[in-house]
This record gives sequence, C-alpha cells and structure tokens, in this order.
Amino acid sequence: MCIPYRQLDSKGRRRVALLNLCLIAGLLLPLVVHPTGKLEQDWLHGVCGVLLGIYIGVNLFTLRFARSAGNPQA
Repeated sequence: MCIPYRQLDSKGRRRVALLNLCLIAGLLLPLVVHPTGKLEQDWLHGVCGVLLGIYIGVNLFTLRFARSAGNPQA
C-alpha cells in the first residue's frame, strides 16, 4: 500500500520534503520551547497540532494523487 518515493513527481517530492519538516517541527518543538504560562503552553500545543495535522492531511492527499496518477483506472 506504500507508494515508493521514486514514483512521485518533482512536485510530490517537494511536498514530501516539506511534510517531513512539518513532522519534525511538530514533534521537536515542545522539546525546544519551554512555555512559562498556561496560555503559552496552550499556544504551543495548538501549533504542534496544526503542524502534525498539515503533515497527515497533505501526506494523504499526496499519496492519493500519486496512486491515482500511477493507475488511471482507480
């Protein structure tokens, strides 16, 4: 069920690289930033959630597009 990286077009490869940056930033941001108050902690969790949501959403879109482009009958 996995689409190999080499089957993606150049636009898809750029998306995957950007998505990997979103994933890394979303996972490592809480380790780097130390909020001092409750509001800052809430904002940090929100930003991390948005980054991980972008990763999941666009990753599924990219894989779906690559799968349908590789198989015209799908």
